[in-house]
Amino acid sequence: MLRSRHRASVVDRAQQPSVQRGRSLLVFSVGGRQLAAYMEEIAGVRAWPNTMSVPSDTPFVSSLVRLENDCLPVYDLAAKLNRTIDRTGPLCLLVKHEDGPMAVCIDSSIPSLYMADSTAIQEGADPEADITGTCLIGDEQVSIVRLARLGKSRRP
Repeated sequence: MLRSRHRASVVDRAQQPSVQRGRSLLVFSVGGRQLAAYMEEIAGVRAWPNTMSVPSDTPFVSSLVRLENDCLPVYDLAAKLNRTIDRTGPLCLLVKHEDGPMAVCIDSSIPSLYMADSTAIQEGADPEADITGTCLIGDEQVSIVRLARLGKSRRP
């Protein structure tokens, strides 16, 4: 009898509609514009290191940063968004890009962790876009950047 109750509860749970959970977002700014990114796409945040310019045909990638034993490409998200980063104390956002780790320069304001309710997130219609949707944080609509696919957008 104990077994059948357990089995029934497992079956009942499987038939119930799935409950959508919230998503963890990191909220940061680039050139004064607030942005958010899903936490699973972020490897860390640290002080901005010195960069080394390199020739590149990849749009918005023209430099490298050295972090301990690694050398990472820098994606210029500010240039992509037509913004300017204040160069006094910028931070380095370490990204888990699908092609390998990448660095993104962000404003010096400390990023914050935000747990967004699934109803506050509006996914965009274009899965190839760098901006994948918006999230309502307080009274402000914040764009969600798809960091894992930066630079892979087919849109100009």
